[in-house]
Parts: sequence; structure tokens; C-alpha cells
Amino acid sequence: MDKKAGYKEILKNYQYMKLLLAGLINRFGDSIDTIASAWLIYELTSNAMWSAIIFGVNKIPTVFIQPLAGAWIEGKKKKPIMVATDLVRAVCVAFIATGFLMGFLSSWMLVVVSFTISTAEAFRLPAGSAVIPKLLKKEEIAYGTSMSTAIYTVVELIGMGIAAGIIALIGTAGAIYFDMVTFILSAGIIATIKIASDERRDINGNLQAYFVTLKQGFTYIAHNKVAMFLVLFAAFLNAILVPLNSLLAPLANEVIGSGAGMISIITVSSTCGMLVGTVIYPVLAKFIRKELFVISGGLCIGIYYLAVILVRPAYSSILFSYAYLTFMSFAMGIFISILSAFLQVVFIELIDEQYFARASSIMNAMGSVATPAMSVVVSLLAAWLPTAMIFIIVGTIDVLVCLYLVLSHTLSNILGCNNEDLGKEVSSYATQVK
Repeated sequence: MDKKAGYKEILKNYQYMKLLLAGLINRFGDSIDTIASAWLIYELTSNAMWSAIIFGVNKIPTVFIQPLAGAWIEGKKKKPIMVATDLVRAVCVAFIATGFLMGFLSSWMLVVVSFTISTAEAFRLPAGSAVIPKLLKKEEIAYGTSMSTAIYTVVELIGMGIAAGIIALIGTAGAIYFDMVTFILSAGIIATIKIASDERRDINGNLQAYFVTLKQGFTYIAHNKVAMFLVLFAAFLNAILVPLNSLLAPLANEVIGSGAGMISIITVSSTCGMLVGTVIYPVLAKFIRKELFVISGGLCIGIYYLAVILVRPAYSSILFSYAYLTFMSFAMGIFISILSAFLQVVFIELIDEQYFARASSIMNAMGSVATPAMSVVVSLLAAWLPTAMIFIIVGTIDVLVCLYLVLSHTLSNILGCNNEDLGKEVSSYATQVK
């Protein structure tokens, strides 16, 4: 990594800062809308079933449409796609707020509009990801990614923290209209970004050419050891965190013997750790080998699962419980954010630009499908096993997988490979596909 690269250089990158500002406004509106929409669904339906249905519908475009969208985006100008999808989302949330105010909004309308919003996001995310390496130099990517992740996390926390106040002040519909305004502002800011290399490539627009482009994206992932590892490990990371996120309340009650206060302690401590880890990642990346980022982050999650259970007798002391779990959750947050930043940065740095939108959409889709799949597994386990046993099983599996990656030298062989040689191999294969 270039020693001259740093946060000061990122702040001087005017075009990237506009992208960051647009994302910041977007995230702030979404964080408020998350709370407002949850209340709206409850007020409209008074039925938890519809909440589950809408949650599931929101995941469908990410899993099934985003890989297709990533292939379509290749060769297209990314900025107009980002602007158009922000405006589509603005219209959709405006429809929801207006329908709620005027009394014509129904449950099936919420499902259709939610699906439309998620479909727009399936195009927006790969387009936005593909723009980053066009605005940042390779040595700036780690700092740019860390800065955006840290700022977005803080903004989301602020948004969720004041959401109740905003809803009380301007109502549920007003909060959703607020989200509409943030989409419009985001689209306006993105429209002013100058992207020198965002030209449209001459790609045949017929259906056969599209499927060839899509196939090449999957081919790239399948034949590039680094890309395949990043995709699979990201999916593994999402899956392994599901038990913690979904069983946090049973953990606090059954294992720790505490209440909602302990949930807040764990959540806030881990979030603070993530902020710290995100900020220090670029500095650590100068001195630490790639393999250590992966193995330390992966092992830390498994160790956390085991550590919160093995000291169970000591939870009789309230002071120990709060101090111990604050420290452990903070440390886990640091390692998770460092691992997450590493995966993002390496993905941007090593994936060929011509495959980036397709590869990133496939990575997001596989990561997303891992979460509901693991949720089903955890639900089945929770019906038969106590929370403590589930944590021990998941933690043990995580540790064993990480140790295997180290002892088998799989990790060093994959991350230590020559990406240029892999790129030549994939390019040659892609040419044959054409």
C-alpha cells in the first residue's frame, strides 16, 4: 500500500466525497425509514405474518435478480443507473406514504412496492460498487472503504436513535416522506459526479449476448480462486453470525440471566468495536499479512460463541457480566469489521474491472441467501436444543473451519496466488466462451 495514501487524500478527492455524501444521506433516510416502515406495517395489518412476508420478498431480488442485474450493468454508464434507481425508490416510498395517509394502501400493495424497491436496489448496489475503483486509486481504496463504512455506521445509529422522535413529530407517513427526500437529494448529488472512465462500451444488446455476459461473470468467479474464496467466505461469515443476531434475546435471558439491558450492552459494544476496527484497518493493512486478517477475524467469532457460554457460572456477578461481555463484544466488533473491510478492499483491488459489477452482484446474492438459509437451520435447532448448546456447536464449527484453512495451507495458497496469472487464465476462458 502506498505510504502517501491516507484519509487526508480521500478528503481531497472531491468526486468521491460527493459519492460518500450521497450515500450518507441515503443511509440516514433508510435508517429512519426502517423504523417507520416497521410501525406502518404493524399499524396497517396488525399481523406479524405480513412483516415476515415483506421481509422475505425484500430478499428475493437480492438473491435472484442482482446477479442478472450485474451482468446487464456491465458496459453501461453507471451514474445514470444510480440516479434512475434512486428516483424509482423515491417514487415508491412516496406512494407508500401517500397511500397510508389517504387510506388506500393495502397489504398486497406493500408487497408489490417493497419488491419494486428491492429490485431497484439490486441494480443500484452493483452500479455503486463498480464506480468506486473509477473514483479512487488502488492505494486509496482501503482508506475510502473504511471511511465510508465508519461514517455510514455512525449515521445509521443516529438515524435509528432519533427515528422515534421524528415519527412522534411528523408521523409515520412524514418519516417515510423524509426518506423520499433523501433519495431525491442522493440522486441530485450523484448526477453532479464526474466519472472520467464511465463511458459506455460497445456491447451487443441482444439476449444471447446478455446471457454470454452473465455466464462470463459466473465463469470468472468459478475460475478465479481469489474471487471464489471471497464469495464463499463472505457467505460463511454472514451465516455464522445468524445465531448471534437471532438468539440475542434468549442468550441474555437463558444464559446470562439478564434482560434487555444486556442486549443493549452487547449491541452497543460490538457496534463501537466495528467503528474502531473500520478506522484502524488501513493502518493495520500496511503491516499485517492477508491471511492473518481472515484467520483472526474468523477465529474471533467462534471464540466469542464459546467464551460467552464457558464462563456461564460467573454470570452470577452482575458487575462481571457487564464488564466481561462489554469487553468481549467490543473485541468481536473490532475483528468482524476488520475482516469485513479486508474482504471488501481485496475484492475491489483484485477483481478485474470489466467483471466487477457481475462479480460483486454474485457475491452479494450468495451472501444474502446464506442468511435466510442459516435462519432456517437455527430455527430447527432452537426447537430441540438450548441456546447455550447452539452457541457451542456453531462456535466449534467456526473454529474448526478456520483451523482447517490454516493447517491445510488453503488460505495462504489462495491469498498468496498471483492475481495477474489468474486474470490471464480467466480472460482466456472468457474469450473461448464468446
